[in-house]
Amino acid sequence: MKTAITIIFTFFLTMVYGQTDNYKALLDSAKTFFKREDNLNQAELEKFDYSQIASMLETVVKSNPENAEARYFLGCAYSRMNSKDGQSILNMDIELVKKASEQFEKVIKLTPKYTGEIVNIDPYSKLTSEWGSMGMSYWYNNKDDSAIWAFKEGKTRGGFSDFILGVNRNVLDACSEGAILISSGDNFTIPFWYLQTVEKYRPDVAVVDINLLNTKWYPAFLSNVAFDISNKELNTLDYIEWTDSVVTINNFSWTVKPSFDDKYLLRGDRVFLSLLKANEFHRDLYFVNGLTDNQILGLEEYLSPFIIVNKLSISDKDLQPFEDYKRSISQLLSLSKLLNLNSSDEQRLFDYYIRLDLLNKVSGYLNDNEKEKAKELMDLLDKFADDTKYPFYSDELKEYEDHLRQNI
Repeated sequence: MKTAITIIFTFFLTMVYGQTDNYKALLDSAKTFFKREDNLNQAELEKFDYSQIASMLETVVKSNPENAEARYFLGCAYSRMNSKDGQSILNMDIELVKKASEQFEKVIKLTPKYTGEIVNIDPYSKLTSEWGSMGMSYWYNNKDDSAIWAFKEGKTRGGFSDFILGVNRNVLDACSEGAILISSGDNFTIPFWYLQTVEKYRPDVAVVDINLLNTKWYPAFLSNVAFDISNKELNTLDYIEWTDSVVTINNFSWTVKPSFDDKYLLRGDRVFLSLLKANEFHRDLYFVNGLTDNQILGLEEYLSPFIIVNKLSISDKDLQPFEDYKRSISQLLSLSKLLNLNSSDEQRLFDYYIRLDLLNKVSGYLNDNEKEKAKELMDLLDKFADDTKYPFYSDELKEYEDHLRQNI
């Protein structure tokens, strides 16, 4: 079925490409392919020639240079030509990074608040992703000076915003000395790389990207964590059929369920389990907020929340005292002054990782009939993140805030 989709879609692209005067059709067909990527298996994705998509979009951009959406998808096509997934980061070409970056930079210049369709992240985050991945490619290949240059170049060109870096400093600061931090995504993992390589900020924290554990190169690259098997054995791990199973480490037991399709455990999950077994919970373990239950292998009920990071507590949960919470949420809310309101990703992060956490706390205090504490927290929201200055990204979240205010 997936192969049929690829063949039919490739034929469709070929037919449309012949109608070079129909620029909207060219753009729409290119956008359609990016929407269909999830329907392709790994082998099909690797074989697909993204230069075909790029050529179509170059035609659109040449005739419609002010079309921000066409430039956004052209940047995405150059990006895919360079690196289709985490495994191919290591062989990135700096010239393709520059070509992708130039398109995203032009998008931002044309429409600072880009409203076209996106592929996962907005153009600001795309700049972070492109240059951060290039930095990792240099870093892995022992070109540390080039890695630092790439990270800095990415910031100069509009990635690695002060707001995103500020949030990520707070995440690292929430971690204890020598902790392991499990991360994921362009707005967390890559800014951590920037902070630890360029600013030398909290290098004691071992940042582990949960998705990259599925690759062959990344586990061996992690010199600051251990696994309970050799690198040679790690390389041989693959997905396996799995049923609900109890895993015990140092007298702590929990149930690990299948992480994929209700019957498989993926390679990355097995590598993560190996890390947990080697660590034996001697080093504190933290998870950035927003990871799925499948990603953390059923440990969610043992997590203690600290706003944008969760700490694994294998005995009693750590409860954050009210005054400590106020201090932490105030630091995060104060980052509103750095918020780029033209970036949908930054707005979402601010709303769903910071504002929503405070509103849920307010709701909890109201349910416990502690209105004074609820009011104190709402006052912080008014002080640092007045929605007349910093509008809510989500109408539903604004309605939630209004509802809570009516009950204070």
